[in-house]
Amino acid sequence: MSAPYPWLEPAWRQLASWQGRPPGALLIAGPRGVGKLALARAWAQSLLCGSQPACGQCASCRWFAEGVHPDFLYLTLEERENAAGEVRLAQEIDVAQARRAVDFVRLSAHQGGWRVVLVHPADALNRAAANALLKVLEEGPINTVFVLVSDAAHRLLATLRSRCRRLDIGLPPRQAALDWLVEHGAREAPLAWVGGAPLRALECEEQGLSGQRREVLAQLAQPAAMEPTAQAEAWAALGNESWFELTYRWLVDLLACHLGVAPTRNPDFAEALGQLGRRVERGALLELLAATAAEGRVLRHPLNAAAQREAWMMRYRHLFGERRPARVA
Repeated sequence: MSAPYPWLEPAWRQLASWQGRPPGALLIAGPRGVGKLALARAWAQSLLCGSQPACGQCASCRWFAEGVHPDFLYLTLEERENAAGEVRLAQEIDVAQARRAVDFVRLSAHQGGWRVVLVHPADALNRAAANALLKVLEEGPINTVFVLVSDAAHRLLATLRSRCRRLDIGLPPRQAALDWLVEHGAREAPLAWVGGAPLRALECEEQGLSGQRREVLAQLAQPAAMEPTAQAEAWAALGNESWFELTYRWLVDLLACHLGVAPTRNPDFAEALGQLGRRVERGALLELLAATAAEGRVLRHPLNAAAQREAWMMRYRHLFGERRPARVA
């Protein structure tokens, strides 16, 4: 097994160079959709196997593939039951999970080799959990490697980041990403829309988000015809993350066009963006852009999606002087 994806070969070679003496804590950081988690898992498997790349045949590799390796612990967001009895994905990695990691590293390695703790998304660690892991890292447990994977490394506790060796994963060259997408049957993958991240583009294609994107952006291209209340309800099923990606990147392109620069994220709407860019009031656009970015930082927290989106669309319409009240559906 080599790098999980072709554009990760340089990062894989760097990890291979650390195979004999891996760092006690490694932070793999970069944008979503470039394969960071797959890279982290492949390296964890190779450490536990003892071969680079992992052989895929030994008992260690079989345990890893089945998710039962005694020397591997994966901390991630878990499903929890709320007060209403609903089971939902938790919004953070809590201190109870971190304490499991503390107990885990105090045990002897089953195979007498490395123990690996993989944390993803590391930026979801709450403060108590981050502090619990920090304490363990400061103690430097023997033969233990912590691998933290994050799309937003700046959100991690600064003292936790300082304890980690960092490996940044960037976007692959555009042509390499396009070639890979074609190989995997993607026909309309919105590579520009997702900022050049091929795995995210493929995910959007498989989930049918390409069509939803065009529907939403076609409405944003005609602010005078927007009916925020009705459209907020119609788009309620669109996930918070997809909504944020659509609206934030549309506003970024709108600002670019206002400044006389061609749009990079939605080039297929360049004409509409150009026309709107000449009409928009810059200060109001910058305020909405900042507010949208702030909302994007709390995507994991429960929100009233319909009400939030209706309010956003009202503000968006006001950018162009469209101030008539929305018709109640």
